[in-house]
Amino acid sequence: MVNIGEYVAPLVSGIVVALSSWLSISPEGYFVSNLLHSIDPAYADYLVPAYLGVTFAVLFYFKEKIALGSQNALRKSFDSDTRYLLYAAIFTVLLGYPILAGVRDVIGPRTSDMVNAAIGVVIIILALLAGTKSGAPFKGLESRIREEKGEATLLDAIISGLSQGITLLGGLSRSGLVLLGLLCTGISVRRALELSFIVAPVYFVMKLAFLGGWEPALPVSLLFTAFLAAFVVSIVTMKALVRLSESIGQRAFLVVFGSIAVAVYLLGVIL
Repeated sequence: MVNIGEYVAPLVSGIVVALSSWLSISPEGYFVSNLLHSIDPAYADYLVPAYLGVTFAVLFYFKEKIALGSQNALRKSFDSDTRYLLYAAIFTVLLGYPILAGVRDVIGPRTSDMVNAAIGVVIIILALLAGTKSGAPFKGLESRIREEKGEATLLDAIISGLSQGITLLGGLSRSGLVLLGLLCTGISVRRALELSFIVAPVYFVMKLAFLGGWEPALPVSLLFTAFLAAFVVSIVTMKALVRLSESIGQRAFLVVFGSIAVAVYLLGVIL
């Protein structure tokens, strides 16, 4: 007989991991990890299927772009997004592998939440400085190498790759730091979000490679529940973030996005 209550923990775990993967926080931060622990002390068993769900969600979300990029690659004609993904992946691995292999746990969960809050504050400041030189310090350099509006450049790839590599250190927010770096180039928020999404699978694959829990003593149905929850919520969240950035405006969106990290840090301090 199926016990519906058993599916609550993997369902909620998948949802929480997905949301915290795309917002300016991290599933491995102090507040989120404590939240997952309160739901089920064995929540770590659901991290692998949840991260897999998040990864496959990106591949599904960009399935048409990936298919087109693959066709162009076979013709030895790389579009800007494909080149961006390739170079960003290289920089992510070059910086991220030594971190994962040696010092990935040097930053504790509490410190991670504090750093994420600091990133959130900087994002809010950039939102308030939008339209000024200080709001996009790399815009002058980007304007000289970006041939078309919204085109992904080598500088974007370097920023995204290094940002992802750094966030493999503890529970730092990948979404927050990558978005912050891309905003410094003067690119639109919608395009920055898209570029942040595209390169995410490289980060998650590396994290999965060093994450334990590949052989948990749990039924496949429970693991699939965590996977499916993370998959669906990831797709919904990515679409919602893009639409929200357009509906409320870039400045308001960045204030809200950055404030999430600050709020989570304060909740961790209070609770």
